[in-house]
Amino acid sequence: MGDPAGIGPEVVLKALNNSKISSMAWFLVIGDYNYLKRVGNSLNLDLNLIRVEYNSNLPHQLEKIKSEKSSEIICLDLANLPESGWQRGQVNKICGQVCVEYIETGADLAGKSIIKAIVTAPISKEAIHQAGCKWPGHTEFLADKAGTKDFAMMLCGKGLRVVLVTTHMALKRVSQSLSTKEIFRKIRLANIWLNQYFNIAKPKIGVCGLNPHCGESGAFGSEEDEFITPALLEAQKQGINAIGPLPADTVFYQAVKGKFDAVVAMYHDQGLGPLKLLAFDEGVNITLGLPFIRTSPDHGTAFDIADEFKADSTSMEQAILTAVSMLEISCSLRKVHERAVLCYCKSSLDY
Repeated sequence: MGDPAGIGPEVVLKALNNSKISSMAWFLVIGDYNYLKRVGNSLNLDLNLIRVEYNSNLPHQLEKIKSEKSSEIICLDLANLPESGWQRGQVNKICGQVCVEYIETGADLAGKSIIKAIVTAPISKEAIHQAGCKWPGHTEFLADKAGTKDFAMMLCGKGLRVVLVTTHMALKRVSQSLSTKEIFRKIRLANIWLNQYFNIAKPKIGVCGLNPHCGESGAFGSEEDEFITPALLEAQKQGINAIGPLPADTVFYQAVKGKFDAVVAMYHDQGLGPLKLLAFDEGVNITLGLPFIRTSPDHGTAFDIADEFKADSTSMEQAILTAVSMLEISCSLRKVHERAVLCYCKSSLDY
């Protein structure tokens, strides 16, 4: 449910109050049951929230609820949020600690295949760091818990998909953080996930340069020649349809017009500026490379409006819809693959 001091619990409940969404899958909200009930009452939502406990009997509890074809939204109650010592709209160590426990629980359930996908509500990086969390945020935390070193952020909205090579770092560190290996890894991840979770057989990937006009043959910088072009050549050698380096001031326009299925950007604001201009209220963050699907809304805790209960849940709704769509596509493709393997095995037996 995200940071309780922010808008996370609010947008989660608003999204699940949408009957189109709530009927698409079984939803398990990891959080604090009593607090979610209070937020639901403040929003005047008539949600059927059923409480379950986190113990070894959880899979049986969930199967029982599903077998009864109940319409409730299930809350996995960690009962870890005290009533005092923190305040809505303010960064607090207590809230940071409960967020860490929510994320750890989600990663554990996904690792055991009890859940198939995770949609994370916003957390405060400052709060989780106050609580002793060593990771910069959700993405790195979940990757570490899953034992994944090869991962990336993809942001989606309004037909634009952007994969970031570097994420949260000072701009002066970007150039020295780039490498042929890292850029290739992000291109490769984009290609795999567009194929497996978006059903794009041969993705077209545009790759940004770092410098204005892609460096103008070294006049404005050499990163394109040193790192980006070699990464592109390696990707192309492996059959990936990656094109570039391309000037960042034109490639996003081309992507929106349909020339590319995704754009690989070298740094945070290079990629997210165009995306947020197009899809500020409905952007979705996807973590590539995890052994499970993880999406999130592309916004923060919005502490400044947390007490007003007027947060827009569109981005959370889109994050849920994206996770469900990715799950459906991956399951469908897996079944096709399994049928193909079965047919191949039968043919082998015949001969």
